[in-house]
Amino acid sequence: MRYSAQLHSTKKHHILKHRWLSGLVSWAWIILILAILSLVINFSQLSGREIFNGFVASLIRTTIAYLIAAAAAIIVALIITSHKVIEDLLLPIFDVLQSFPSFALFPVLVVALKNSPETVIISVLTITMIWPILFSIIGGMKNRRIDFEEAATIFGARGAKRLWNYTIPELMPSIVTGSIVGWGEGWEFIIGAELLVHANVGIGTYLGKLGQNQENLALAFGIAILLLLLYILNKILWLPLLNRVTNYSTEG
Repeated sequence: MRYSAQLHSTKKHHILKHRWLSGLVSWAWIILILAILSLVINFSQLSGREIFNGFVASLIRTTIAYLIAAAAAIIVALIITSHKVIEDLLLPIFDVLQSFPSFALFPVLVVALKNSPETVIISVLTITMIWPILFSIIGGMKNRRIDFEEAATIFGARGAKRLWNYTIPELMPSIVTGSIVGWGEGWEFIIGAELLVHANVGIGTYLGKLGQNQENLALAFGIAILLLLLYILNKILWLPLLNRVTNYSTEG
């Protein structure tokens, strides 16, 4: 027991040291990228304020749409997988709907919500982002650990208690994996969405203005800046979250 405790302590020390070094390297990369961004903005004579304001506006829209899509996906996935009859009825329908292009809904949404361009953008983003999250969660439900489920039942986990203490943690790897895909697709769509509804502010609006003014070099730099900002966002948020849930899944 004495040697086992010592080995466990040494292993924990190495893990913490590795995480600390990994975090240090990550932040060094982020600082380097921010420095490159500053140089690119100054060299290309782009408006740093417009880029920042546009990116923040687009980030807020994407975040709102993601939260709605993730919550809806979890609820729908739990309903679909609750009974075989419901799954056989709804799953083929959703499988067809995910292939439907979201941009095809723009004319309908613009007419129905003509006084609310923000709602149009968020609605299209939500529809775009929900499918990878939904089907990833459904896959996670089908592959969940039976022994964990039996243990939750034995310990009396039911209702909301079972949902928060067992179901959601068990599905976190699937939720995060689907979220990363949905998040990426959301950023692909938001550029076109902001252009189509003529949003007052947004990274798509700013890039579209550069394109209309035929500032091709500035447009190329603007796209590069957007990619670097998204890289920083993924490095800070999604990659650590993915590593955490992957470690949780492996330990389980």
